[in-house]
Amino acid sequence: MELSTIAEAKNNLPRLIHAAEAGGDIHITRHGRPVAVLISEQRYQQLFNTGKAVFQAMMQWREQYGYVDLTDEEVDSWRDRTPAREFSWD
Repeated sequence: MELSTIAEAKNNLPRLIHAAEAGGDIHITRHGRPVAVLISEQRYQQLFNTGKAVFQAMMQWREQYGYVDLTDEEVDSWRDRTPAREFSWD
C-alpha cells in the first residue's frame, strides 16, 4: 500500500498509475486522512464483479424461497435488547 497526498498524486499521476497497474493500491490522502484509492482496472473489475455475485445470489434466493410473511412483532423480536442497545423511533 502506497500513500500519496492529493498534490503528490497530481504531480506523479503516471507513476502512480503504473504502480496500480502492477498490483499496488494507492491511498490518496488529504490532510493526512485517506479520501480515495487508486487501483488497477483488473482489481476494480474483481471487486465490482464480487458485489454483483452477492446481489445475484440474493436474487436467486428470493426466487427460490419467494416472499416471507413476517409480522412486525416477529421482526422486532430479533433485536438485540442489551441495555446499551436501547432504541426508539419516537
